[in-house]
Amino acid sequence: MNTGISSMSKPKRITGDAIIWVMILGDMTNFMVGFAYYGYLRNADLALFRQSQETLSIPIGASNSLIMLFSSWLMVLALSCVRQGRHKQAANFVLGALACGLAFTALKAWEFAQKAEAGIHFLTNDFYTLYYTLTGLHFTHVVVGTGLLACYAYILKNKPMTPGKVFYFETAAIYWHMVDLLWIVIFTLMYLLP
Repeated sequence: MNTGISSMSKPKRITGDAIIWVMILGDMTNFMVGFAYYGYLRNADLALFRQSQETLSIPIGASNSLIMLFSSWLMVLALSCVRQGRHKQAANFVLGALACGLAFTALKAWEFAQKAEAGIHFLTNDFYTLYYTLTGLHFTHVVVGTGLLACYAYILKNKPMTPGKVFYFETAAIYWHMVDLLWIVIFTLMYLLP
């Protein structure tokens, strides 16, 4: 009987800061509008979109997908370590996720450079306008996320983790998972959709 009372008195909280959830809702809404507009324009000129889509590198897109999924897994491991007080080990997982973020940005930058060399740019056609808009916005999110990961790798290695810092680390992990999810949708929509 006593255990039921103590478990009822402990309030449950949502993981991460409420502001991150508002930001995620806003980001997801923006991307969903972009995805819907992509679908609308694609249906209007399917031949152009398929022809343009064939110029994208599925191996690079798939590699980036695996990199993002692996980095999310590393963040899950890092968060588990942080919650158990194993901060140095968590820092190593965060450094791994950071390396994945840097690998993603390098591959994506290389893909952007290949398009530029081929004379393909933002205004080439509707497909590329949306390609550069959606992947460029996502790229920006990855860059911001790698900055957060670098900060937390430093904090975990060099500073004590207070409960407040754990809370904000959870928030950073949620942000990173959102970035991962967005890439999976972008990859499926722009690279794989027949």
